Amino acid sequence: MKRIPDPSKCPSALLPDPLLRERLRLHIREVRGQAEVVERLGQAVLRREFQTTPNRGPRGAFIFAGPTGVGKTMLARNLAAALFGPNRLVRFDCSEFKTLASYQALFGDRSGDAGRLAQAFVQASAGVWVFDEIEKAHGEMVNLFLQAVDAARLTLANGQTLDLSSIYFILTTNLGSAAILGREHLPFASLEAHVSRAVERWLSPELRGRFGRPFVFRPLSREVQREIAAGHLEAVVAWNAAQGREIAIHPDVLPFLQHRGFSARLGARPVLQIIEEFVGNAIANDLVEGGPGSGLIVMEGDQLKLTR
Repeated sequence: MKRIPDPSKCPSALLPDPLLRERLRLHIREVRGQAEVVERLGQAVLRREFQTTPNRGPRGAFIFAGPTGVGKTMLARNLAAALFGPNRLVRFDCSEFKTLASYQALFGDRSGDAGRLAQAFVQASAGVWVFDEIEKAHGEMVNLFLQAVDAARLTLANGQTLDLSSIYFILTTNLGSAAILGREHLPFASLEAHVSRAVERWLSPELRGRFGRPFVFRPLSREVQREIAAGHLEAVVAWNAAQGREIAIHPDVLPFLQHRGFSARLGARPVLQIIEEFVGNAIANDLVEGGPGSGLIVMEGDQLKLTR
């Protein structure tokens, strides 16, 4: 007979949830082309949420490494949604913390400014904090992570201490990406080794020990970018339907948009922007001309047009 845990004896604030695996599957598998990362991250999160191993620091600490536009931030956002609900992801752009003064401003000052870390704690005291492109931050940033991941606490300039035991810390980096661009069809073990070596050369041994082996993201192949583009096109059509506009897409439109937006270096971002620009222009032009904004979107020269 299956034993049901006694809540009064469970040491975790988050009891085992039989629906957690399904929520994770639904959210993090939306990230296309990263099967190895999604599988490994799902298992790592389940270990932490079900407390199958000792964990004395924050809820989790991971490094996401790989080229831009391949799903690192999206995966972090979906993880936050699966575990905590909406608006529980806080993103720090590390290019904003290149100087010692900007790094120190994270902690506020004694005159009353609590700083960015305190603001993040108000927004998500239990959630996911993402530090994007960590290699761009001032060298002192390493001290923040050593404190946060070791003791799950940070002390601000005003003396306030933040309890970070309910936070997942995720560092993202593009280190090593140049070595794998255009090589997305290599065995994953080879891609992972290239990127991991670059990350390990940059990280201090102390941080490597606290964050563990990086989660390495593949460059996106044309096939995966096409799949992502098709999904985004469907989302744009659905959004317009919610506004009362019924849109259909001619079969020639998706290959045209993918060709215009494909980028091996920048990943999926350009094609997503192209979809919103070209489809949005076709609908907006129809509305400007007095049309209903509904109909079939077709190619017309090097643009798209809404027809009926």
